[in-house]
Amino acid sequence: MKIRGLGYIGFHATDLAPWRSFAEELLGFMPAGAPAGMASGSGPQDTLFYRLDERSWRVAVHQSPKPGLASIGWELADRTAFADAAEHLERCGVAIERSGPGARGAAAVRGVSDLVAFADPDGNRHELFYGAPTSLHDRFVSPAGVSGFVTANGMGHVLFVVRDARAAEDYYTRMLGLRTTDRMDMGAGKRAIFMRANDRHHSVAVTDVIPEPMFHHVMFEAERLEDVGRAWERLERSTTPIMMTLGQHANDPMLSFYATSPSGCGVEFGCGGTLVDDASWAVREVGPEELWGHRGPTMDAIEAGGGRS
Repeated sequence: MKIRGLGYIGFHATDLAPWRSFAEELLGFMPAGAPAGMASGSGPQDTLFYRLDERSWRVAVHQSPKPGLASIGWELADRTAFADAAEHLERCGVAIERSGPGARGAAAVRGVSDLVAFADPDGNRHELFYGAPTSLHDRFVSPAGVSGFVTANGMGHVLFVVRDARAAEDYYTRMLGLRTTDRMDMGAGKRAIFMRANDRHHSVAVTDVIPEPMFHHVMFEAERLEDVGRAWERLERSTTPIMMTLGQHANDPMLSFYATSPSGCGVEFGCGGTLVDDASWAVREVGPEELWGHRGPTMDAIEAGGGRS
């Protein structure tokens, strides 16, 4: 399987109003219309869509009784790659949604050519798709003045807290064809493992340093340092909870901060992510050090879970 990158992400939220200010005023996402295939009764009144680039949408927020992650979309190049990926999952014994009314309906709602869906061992919904909806004439314009987002290698990365990081590494490398970039020793037998789909340092990271499995965060990469600095100032002036302060990780020294979204999971906002050359990269075993910063509740939870000791 050859995934091109993270194509889109969806969230559940009990109230859409906080997401409007969080996404538009703080992060600078551009509001977008609903895909043409979205049925009446599930339209803009109960789902928000946001653009980051030329794609018609990258982020969706669905009104729901329970907040959290809704879905993660992984992009394939074309119909052949998509069919091969779906067959690979079936050969691996993964139960997938495909070919039925539910799968066709989901593809129409997303505005994509086709998709299949499956759940990982912790119940997170993943979708493989091809044929992304694209706006060829409407330029991305951020309502907060963000210059743009780096999406050539997918729109960012996601991190899952899992029960066993080594088992999760095996799952994502076998099922999604990801390649391991770094393994991080967090102390006390805990690990963080970073896996890539393309030149981006990682598209998926997993860690067992926090006790309870969860979807932890999604990262969005802005084009310029000034975009991050101005967003950090907006965050400091807001009432949005800060998950981790401005800082840099050592293994992927992107300059970033983390905020708690209205859906309860985290959003990392950064710039300057590492690109990997497959021809020369070898897997690294690294320590948990930060270059600087990144303090806050998440680091407190990591240390309380026995990590970084």
